[in-house]
Amino acid sequence: MSAKNRYIHIDKYALKRVLVFLMALFLLTGCAGKTDKAQDGAENSDSYVDVAELARKNPDIFAYIRIPGTAIDYPIVQSLDGDDSFYRTHNSEKEPDPKGAIYTECANLKNMCDFNEVLHGSSPEDGSMFADVQKFLDRKYFEEHPYIYVYLDGNVLIYYVFASYSRENTRLLAQYDFTYAGGCQAFLDEIYDSRSMTKNIRTGWENMVEPDNFIITLTTENRDDPSKQVIVVGCLVGDMRGTIDRFVDYSEPE
Repeated sequence: MSAKNRYIHIDKYALKRVLVFLMALFLLTGCAGKTDKAQDGAENSDSYVDVAELARKNPDIFAYIRIPGTAIDYPIVQSLDGDDSFYRTHNSEKEPDPKGAIYTECANLKNMCDFNEVLHGSSPEDGSMFADVQKFLDRKYFEEHPYIYVYLDGNVLIYYVFASYSRENTRLLAQYDFTYAGGCQAFLDEIYDSRSMTKNIRTGWENMVEPDNFIITLTTENRDDPSKQVIVVGCLVGDMRGTIDRFVDYSEPE
């Protein structure tokens, strides 16, 4: 095993502006800044979310996701009881809710240091939860919404959306072994190699992401074909605290 690092740097003014703003906010608030739920994603993208405060209401909350200009603006939960199905039918306050919550499976680390953090959400007709993930199949919408913000307790991560497409409705964490570089590369090969009329790849990002990087995958059932799922994939480009790291195992699985 060898230590590999870290995340892709992109020379974008907007990203630099956000990182400077967030650093200033951390210094001024002592990491205790707090926001209400977004009124306008673009205006609210730089606002800090107090994840620790949210976790006091529900310890299963470990992060918060926001995509500027969309309705995706929610806590991220993972069942402390190890029940991956619980948040399919319960909201982030643990109340019964057919729309469920935005959640990760227990196989994912809550520190966001896995190669692929897979977030699940439903697509209700009212446009809430991950309904806007469906819109990323449209090229114009894809181009206009490049950033995913994930807030942790004491850190902010920024992902750059580089791919979206419809695929078979399988569990990614079961289909690919992301603990090995080979499994990471196999999923990247699917992203870059598979053919789809609705696939979007960010210009200049063709085959750019490698197993050494960190990605996030948003997944929801395809409304037009329940046998498929729509996914949006982002690559880590900003880690304000510099804590996201891992060892990448290039050996062959036993």
